[in-house]
Amino acid sequence: MGNLLLPSLEVANFRAFRHLRIERLARVNLIVGKNNVGKSSLLEALWLYAHRGSWSSLWDLIERRDEGHRPGRQVVIPEGIEAQAHAYAQLFYGRPDLALVSEGLAIGSAQDGGDRLTISVGWKKNQPSIPGLPPNHLSQMIGLVVHRSGLSDITHDFALTTIGFRDVVPPIPCQFAHANGLGQATLGQLWNEITLTEREEDVIRALQIIAPDVLRVNVRVDSRSGQAEQERTVIVRLRSSDEQVRLRSLGDGMNRMFGIALTLVNAKGGLLLVDEIENGLHYSALPDMWRLIFDVAARLNVQVFATTHSWDCIEAFQIAAAATVEEGEVIRLGWKGHDVVATLFDEQELALIARDQIEVR
Repeated sequence: MGNLLLPSLEVANFRAFRHLRIERLARVNLIVGKNNVGKSSLLEALWLYAHRGSWSSLWDLIERRDEGHRPGRQVVIPEGIEAQAHAYAQLFYGRPDLALVSEGLAIGSAQDGGDRLTISVGWKKNQPSIPGLPPNHLSQMIGLVVHRSGLSDITHDFALTTIGFRDVVPPIPCQFAHANGLGQATLGQLWNEITLTEREEDVIRALQIIAPDVLRVNVRVDSRSGQAEQERTVIVRLRSSDEQVRLRSLGDGMNRMFGIALTLVNAKGGLLLVDEIENGLHYSALPDMWRLIFDVAARLNVQVFATTHSWDCIEAFQIAAAATVEEGEVIRLGWKGHDVVATLFDEQELALIARDQIEVR
């Protein structure tokens, strides 16, 4: 199977996870479980880990769930600092008052000595104090302190501007295909990275799973007056026609497949995260989709984490995983008391589950 970026995973004090430990991960990992058990939170933890706890990655997670808005200027008033503290608290287990957090959140390898990211609350003695705070405070909360294995600690200070959080440490390559698709800017950027390369051929192969007569793909930029952002349109050339056809006119499944394939080939050497991977796809396309993911992930050294609610998706995953030794794993998240725990299913167990229609979702 080759070296994996994460052969195991431990997540502590993050979102729904007081302490989640997954002893074994594979090249391609399918995460299943009931609603509100933390499937999307697990993808968010991996996103934060890959971006090494950068200021922008924290706020990407906060804003996507509408839990706050990143400050765009220097913040010195207590109300602004309080708003940041409240937003950051949403990332910690139980959403506590940030001032009461005694243990930081941790994400990384479950193995001793493995790479880990930890984020804790930072404090300093109250001199000089921030205007508006009572002068008798012996210490004050200054923000979040991020520790990354082998790197210097950084502090996300409440009182600094966004310019102060430009992190020069490059992230681990990581792409996130959200359930509602890719934004215009992301789509254009990802396409520019792979156009006229062999990876473009993998994207075309993905589209041919649904529409076998797709011949070429391109992303066209439409400049329209009065718009701050240029609109990008995905167009395809079909063998059966000389006309250029908008991808959106071919249905939601084609757009979803395009987004999954585009993020997959751009995650070379890193992680691909896909939320609700079956969205918009007919069950008949799922086995070939998984075969392509297994193939490209192995070739480009990508570790894949995807969530699903669909039994058809699990069955299709088992079909693809059966052809690749030790490359696939189903991870079921479930509640045990007040904690989320993981149950693992390898290829042999998946075959029995599929044969006997055992419920694992």
